[in-house]
Amino acid sequence: MTPDVSSDSALVSAWQDAAAALDLTVPSPGELHHGVGGRTVSGPVTRPEGHVAWLRVESAPKPAGRLWEGNRLAEEILPARIPRPRLLAAHTWGTGPVFQALVFSRVDAAPVSSTPDLRGPLTVDSTWWTALRRTLRALHHVKAPQQRRSHTPGYIERIPTYLPEVVEAGVDLTVRTWATAHADLHWANLTHNPLVLMDWEGWGAAPAGYDAAVLHAYALPVPDTAARVRAAFADVLDTEDGRLAELIICAEIIQAAPRDDLHARLAPYARAHARHLLCT
Repeated sequence: MTPDVSSDSALVSAWQDAAAALDLTVPSPGELHHGVGGRTVSGPVTRPEGHVAWLRVESAPKPAGRLWEGNRLAEEILPARIPRPRLLAAHTWGTGPVFQALVFSRVDAAPVSSTPDLRGPLTVDSTWWTALRRTLRALHHVKAPQQRRSHTPGYIERIPTYLPEVVEAGVDLTVRTWATAHADLHWANLTHNPLVLMDWEGWGAAPAGYDAAVLHAYALPVPDTAARVRAAFADVLDTEDGRLAELIICAEIIQAAPRDDLHARLAPYARAHARHLLCT
């Protein structure tokens, strides 16, 4: 019988199978975290040599695609100076669906937010912002694998479906500059000191300024932090490329709003911000 990849129980069972196959010890009781969309399950484990690590298991219809390959490629290509969990081991099994188990070095620093959006004031110092800018600059100098892009031309063309105001404003939706980006740089994927960038499955070439635009959009419910993001990344956001990147993430949030509470919360802010961008 083919497992139901949408079932939490199937993924939990796969996570336990992966731990056994990789000779990992599971703490008792195991604390498992379910990813957004029900596609991943992860939790702490101990490796045979006694080191604590993090086991993540994901499912997919077939073993291919940008998200499936992202973490492996990040380990192969990204320089060590970019702070991130390191990939220690991998295990793939199954046919329709397939499962991939990835073992990462454990990150002890706490995430900035328990949710991708900010629900309260941000408490980090100036060195954290400096480290984030330095990290993103280093990432921009990495050459992303060919055809590994955050958005398809078709998606860019559909932006007026979610932001019809761009047509009236005569916005050119041509992405003129692509730059290597994390491409999912929300607040749950960043840690407090030390700064670590989590979850590299979607990285690749993105519209210039996209990382800063995502960070800003997910901070909109907290105006002081949103203003801090704009100040930190004014050199990329206050440009035509940056404005387009902001409109893209606003459209994404609005598109996702009917599917989950997170984006439903953010959608009114995204609509208001998009109108502001189109009036300035």
